[in-house]
Amino acid sequence: MAVSVYKVKRTILILFGVFLAATAAGIITLYQLGTDFLTLEDTVKENPQADAVIVLSGSAERLERGAELYAGGAADKVILTNAAEKGTTPDRAVSLGISKDDILEDTKAQSTYDNALYAKDIMEEQNFSSAIVVTSEFHSRRTKMTFDDIFGSDYTLSYAFTSSSYNPADGLTETEKKTTFSEYTKMIFYSIRLLFD
Repeated sequence: MAVSVYKVKRTILILFGVFLAATAAGIITLYQLGTDFLTLEDTVKENPQADAVIVLSGSAERLERGAELYAGGAADKVILTNAAEKGTTPDRAVSLGISKDDILEDTKAQSTYDNALYAKDIMEEQNFSSAIVVTSEFHSRRTKMTFDDIFGSDYTLSYAFTSSSYNPADGLTETEKKTTFSEYTKMIFYSIRLLFD
C-alpha cells in the first residue's frame, strides 16, 4: 500500500514538474516572439475580387474597412459576424454605404472560432467560394489561423487588417499588455482546439 502511494505522489510531482517546465518554456517563447508575432500583413491585392467581405465584430474600424472594400467593388456581399454587436450592426453598415440587400448576418457568434464556423455556413448557403476577412491587426494571426483551418482548401480567403489603438512600438500600455496576453493565451487554446476538429 505504501509503495502505491509513493508511486502516485511521484507521478504527481513529475507531472507538476513537466507542467511548470512547459509553462516556463511558453512564457520564454512568447517573450522572445514579442508583440510583432501577433500581427500579419494584409494579403489583399490591388483591385481585389471576392464573393463576400466577412467583417468580424469587435471594433468600428473593421466595419469601416469592410465598407471601403465593398464600395471599391471588392465584393457584392458583406457578411457581418455577430451582427448585434455595437460598431458592426447592419444599421451602421447601411450608414457607411452598404446596401441592406447586400448584408448577410450571423447573430450567434460568441468568439473568433464561432465567427469562422457561422461565416462558413453562410458562404455554403450562398454558394460562395471566396472572401476577404476583415479584422484588427493585433487579432490577425489568430483570425487567419482559425479561418484557414475551418474553411480549408475549398475556399479562397484573403485578409484585410485594420489599425487600432494597439500600437506596441512606443511601449506597451496596460491595455496593450492585457491584449497581448489575451491574444497569446487564446492562440495557444485555439491551436489545441483546432488540432481536434
